[in-house]
Order: sequence, then structure tokens, then C-alpha cells
Amino acid sequence: MSMHLHTVSGIGGQRQRGQSLISMMVGLVISLITIAAMMTLYKTMVEVSSNASRSALRDGQVSAALLSAQIELQSAGFGVPAADSLNSKLHVRDAGKELVWRYKADLSASDYVCSGLRLVDGEGLYRFTSKACSNAEVAAWDSSEQQLLAGGAAFFTPAQKDGNAFAAGEEELGAMTLAPGYVFSLKGQRQCLPYMQQDFSATPSAAVGQQLALERSDASSHLFVACLPNLAVITS
Repeated sequence: MSMHLHTVSGIGGQRQRGQSLISMMVGLVISLITIAAMMTLYKTMVEVSSNASRSALRDGQVSAALLSAQIELQSAGFGVPAADSLNSKLHVRDAGKELVWRYKADLSASDYVCSGLRLVDGEGLYRFTSKACSNAEVAAWDSSEQQLLAGGAAFFTPAQKDGNAFAAGEEELGAMTLAPGYVFSLKGQRQCLPYMQQDFSATPSAAVGQQLALERSDASSHLFVACLPNLAVITS
């Protein structure tokens, strides 16, 4: 008696199948889209971080320069007789781009010295080194006698999100800049001491301090406003 061996095929004759070419291409496309999105996000984060670092550096330098300028300005008129004219003690010139003041570095000294500040559009804020002088109106300095306190657009040029530079007249939102248009402006006589320590209601002819601002030429905004109590003006 012969025996017959029968091979049992899979249920219903089904065959095991692997991945098709179409499914592999779909997966590849999805992977490429994901990678592209991640690269775009990375590029944006790098740009934001770079601009933030540059802006922070620039803002820190400008803030320190403005604070230094206000501290130095407190010497204006120190040791100078009140009878001297205001322009001989504090002089704003060159359409508000230059400020010069006279004072005594030491009350025991007989000579006066002058210091100053200069704004150069596109470059920044410069400080004039102290030198002997007799009148703030005629004091002059050459290029070797000035120091850069804070750079302007020529030194710090943060870019927009797309990497392009800001157009003329545009500024970063919230950024502190020395953009063109700022000038020194003498605001006139003000009560400089805090908490109303100067009460002029009973003595209208008393000495009043001067107030100076670094502001836009149209007075729409300012970078600082400083009181100069040494610059007393006798009002009639």
C-alpha cells in the first residue's frame, strides 16, 4: 500500500507580503518634511538667539554710556561763580549734537577745566577728555581727544527675522539705540532736588537748577533727563 504525502498550504492560499515601494516613498516624504520643519525651527532659534545677544550687548553698552554721561554731567558748573553766564558754564552747540561744560576739578585749584559729549549720527556717543579752559563756548577738542562711549548703527547692526538689515528709520521693538535724530536739549530751570526740598513758592527769586535732556529733535522721546543743581540761575 502506497502512502501519499500531502502538503498543506496556508489558509486560503494567502502569501506573506513585505513593504511596497509606494509605502516606502510615502514614509520618505514624511521624514523629509519633518526634517525640513526641524531645520527651519533650528534656523529661527539661532537667528533669535544671535539677535538677542547682539541687542543685549548693544543695549548694555548704551545704558552704561548714558549713565556715565549723566554722572559726569553732575560736575557742570561746580566751583564756577553763579554770576557767570550760563553759556560760559554749559554750552549746547552744533545743532544740539555737542555739549560742553566747565567746572573745577578741585576747589583749591585756580584753573577751570572743560569736558564734553558729542553725538555722531551712525557712529555713536563720544566723550571729550577733560582739559583746561576758561569758557565752555570756546573750548575745542581734536579727534585724538575724544573717546567712544557707545557705538551706533555702524557698530551694532542687528538683523530682522529674515536676516535682512533694518531699513532706514526702522528700529528693533524695545531696543535702546543711538539712532540719528537725538540731540542735547537744555530744558530750562527746574527744581532739581527730590521730595520738594526746594520750595520756591515763598522765594520766587531763589536760585533754580538747570535740566538737560538727550532727546529726539521733535521731543517725541528721550534717552535721559538730568538735573544739574550746580548750574544755578538767579531769576529776577
